[in-house]
Amino acid sequence: MSPVLPPPQRHVLADGTLIYSFAVRVFGTFQANIYLLRRGDYTALIDTGSGTDQSNADLLAGFAALNDLDADLTWAHLSRIVITHGHIDHHGGLDFVRTLTQAPVAVHELDHPVLSAYRERIVLTSRALRAFLHEAGVDMPGVSAFMSMYGAGKTRFIGGPIETELRHGDLLDGVLRVIHTPGHCPGQICLRVGEVLFSADQVLSRTTPHLSAESITPGNGLSHYLHSLDLLDAEEGIVLTLAGHEEPVHDLRARTAAIRASHVRKMERILKICASPHSVQGVTAQLYPHVKSYDTLLALEKVGALAEYLNARGELQVANLAEMERDEHAAPLYQTA
Repeated sequence: MSPVLPPPQRHVLADGTLIYSFAVRVFGTFQANIYLLRRGDYTALIDTGSGTDQSNADLLAGFAALNDLDADLTWAHLSRIVITHGHIDHHGGLDFVRTLTQAPVAVHELDHPVLSAYRERIVLTSRALRAFLHEAGVDMPGVSAFMSMYGAGKTRFIGGPIETELRHGDLLDGVLRVIHTPGHCPGQICLRVGEVLFSADQVLSRTTPHLSAESITPGNGLSHYLHSLDLLDAEEGIVLTLAGHEEPVHDLRARTAAIRASHVRKMERILKICASPHSVQGVTAQLYPHVKSYDTLLALEKVGALAEYLNARGELQVANLAEMERDEHAAPLYQTA
């Protein structure tokens, strides 16, 4: 039985700006948050769900339910659509939303190609992911299985021209200040309005946001992610953080500190595991012994990001350099320096 979606929420900012939120099921029971910001005649939709039939139905139902919160909104009211980052659970519904509104779309310049040249991005990222899996020590049948998982659900989105490219420090439509926070995704942005931060997938209330290696996608990786946390920690006066998934965060700096600590604990465990040489796949099997199916791919990507970070700082070293020199297909085995 599918979990019941939480009821729509309404937040009133100190300057009278209104923020409405509701959840949609993006893949199975996995939920993402949709936000509408309203200031006078200006209304912005932040993210669009995944574009599955269920996600689109929840999007319509959630939008309609806002009228019970005195929002008096229709799709024709929209002034702007903002995509926080180029992951399908946040932008996949854009094709559908564009059949309902002519509102212009804004996305960070590094994720612009994801929306405007989607097939190219998928082909290039797939090639990089396949190379990463080989380097992680995954055998050919495993690589094929993981690539099938990665491609599932990524064929329905078409995309098209984007009206507005965003950059760090922009003040979109005079309302939303853009904070570029790469690491989880190259074009990931957070948005600030008054005392509220829309953190997208940079900061979540319960989960440490997913990371993958920069070798898969430039702009990803732990180094970028930690620098992005620094940017958010420098923000003063945030009293409410609204994330792309899960519940609101009421103490941003406490949550970013907890996320940092989680990464440190994982890296300490990796260094202990690598007292003897291990591939990324070998480390993953010990660090996440119970994950299955698509979660195994996510675990491999996360361990790859952490190993990449540790290797770049000399804390992990490649133990089988001679083998790699002889055999270009040999996967690196990491050992604690």
